[in-house]
Amino acid sequence: MADKVELCVRRELLDPNFDGYKLSLDPLPTYTCKLGNGIAFTSLSEDQYSYHHAKLFGVHNHLYVDPWNTDCVYFIDSGWSIVQALSTGTSVTVTGNVGIVPDLNRQNSVTGRLNAALCFVSEDLAVVGDGAGKLHLYFTGARNSSQPWKIVFSNDPLENITPFLLVDAVLHTVDSTYKLECLCVHVIECNAEQKDKYRSTHLTVIEWITVSSGDKITWVQERSRRLYGRRPYDYAAFSKDGSALVVGAEADFVFEYDSLKPVREEEPMDAETNGQEKPEPEYTWSQNTEEVTCGNHLLKGQLFGDIDVEGSTWTIQDQRVEVTLSKCEEQVWSHIVVGDNRGEMTMDPAMIAQIHERLAGLTSDQMNPDPEEGKEKPYNSQQLEECDVFPDESSSIMRFDGDTHKITHQTNTGSHQFLFSASLDKDKPLALCLRHDVDGIMWQPENQCKETELPWQHVATFNAFGYVQASKQNRKFTLCAPDCSFAIICDIWRHAYVYRQPEPIATPVRNRKDGRQISHVAKQQVVSLECTDHIVGVQATSQKLYILTESVLHAVQINSGIQIQSSVSETSMWN
Repeated sequence: MADKVELCVRRELLDPNFDGYKLSLDPLPTYTCKLGNGIAFTSLSEDQYSYHHAKLFGVHNHLYVDPWNTDCVYFIDSGWSIVQALSTGTSVTVTGNVGIVPDLNRQNSVTGRLNAALCFVSEDLAVVGDGAGKLHLYFTGARNSSQPWKIVFSNDPLENITPFLLVDAVLHTVDSTYKLECLCVHVIECNAEQKDKYRSTHLTVIEWITVSSGDKITWVQERSRRLYGRRPYDYAAFSKDGSALVVGAEADFVFEYDSLKPVREEEPMDAETNGQEKPEPEYTWSQNTEEVTCGNHLLKGQLFGDIDVEGSTWTIQDQRVEVTLSKCEEQVWSHIVVGDNRGEMTMDPAMIAQIHERLAGLTSDQMNPDPEEGKEKPYNSQQLEECDVFPDESSSIMRFDGDTHKITHQTNTGSHQFLFSASLDKDKPLALCLRHDVDGIMWQPENQCKETELPWQHVATFNAFGYVQASKQNRKFTLCAPDCSFAIICDIWRHAYVYRQPEPIATPVRNRKDGRQISHVAKQQVVSLECTDHIVGVQATSQKLYILTESVLHAVQINSGIQIQSSVSETSMWN
């Protein structure tokens, strides 16, 4: 059974006084390069009509950045050549074809094929999934040279040569053996048994393929694992040590198959359903909105919330230690120490009365109470915007152990919409951004963590970004810079919007409404492309934004060193 964990927000990374984004007309230098052979992309067929299929095609990014050389980006052209482009300070140029994806004519005719995808796993290795059922491992050599890539392994990793989309890949070592973990995703139509079990007409299938080598020359496929999900995923990535898989989705994914070990269904953990008595708690604790009181046990770990150390006390009575923790904020704790479920909370009578008093205002003994009676008006669902609507089902982030098949950690995210994912560190899994209130908060999954440790950490905040993204009806791609200095929203065509973190200004300005002096300003800038082709890929580094359309590659210099001047408009620009 998964250890339920909370999303612990770091308050020092929040800005409660954020005033909004100010539209800046500072120019962003943009360099372009026309493509000679177009982009290889696949459209939905008549048989790919489900929401699962639409999600796989809709989120695919056709542009790839090399984590070991961020001046280079790559794409696969219509002739299935792997093309390298180099960006310098004043230009972006296509340097040439570095590799070929084999069997273009035959693989293009495969029914139900998906898009080809590229993933870099080390300084000299890259993986390509052709979307039609083939997996290719390339030895690239030093990628800053013109050396052509050489295929060292090709295989049909899935049963019946099923077409798949390559989503992630990592390279790691176990006892001097190189292991390549590949995440391959496809969609299946449910049979009668699966429809009854999963209550869905289609399933998203995550295939976990392991390929190994002793010398990085000869490779063999040694293991395959499979997970089913009745709803599409929003996020899926390996830990960099290859031991775990993290999935974020609107419904749970479950392990269904492992070629090396049988997959057993997890036994229910409710002791009462197993005919056993519920074990006695090792300690009891109580709380109100201001304090937490516990005793008779040694607790160690991260507290659920922040406390006022000076206002906290401890006493000894009848050989019993009682600790009283003063909360910094009036909130209800689900645990004292995160991940510690050994205690039992006993409700404080004063707190029960307070809860009843608060709930009383939300209920009525009348069938149709007068909404105009009294000063406070009732809640009106029509005031909700589209950005405030959350999924009916409980979304969650799940961390799967690849060997035991168990969910080691799980966090409910039903009230936090998924915004985007981005690579912040090549040595860590993809980070994911969730909406908290109106903000976007970046969560970085850890490579390894104990059961009592938090598996994902709050590392950055994009102020009001949840609200901003919800207002962009034509958006297609969302991402951020690895250093989180800016976030990007790209429309289907022509426009990209840059949202910078607050920066100091040369001369402080004063807010016209409340008279507050403002020393930092967050800018919004707009990138307008001259071509009207659809945008098919986007990547960002700490300095540049790369935008790929069907016929042109654009490189936008984001961090140009231009300082915000005091003439910046004082009008907030949330959209």
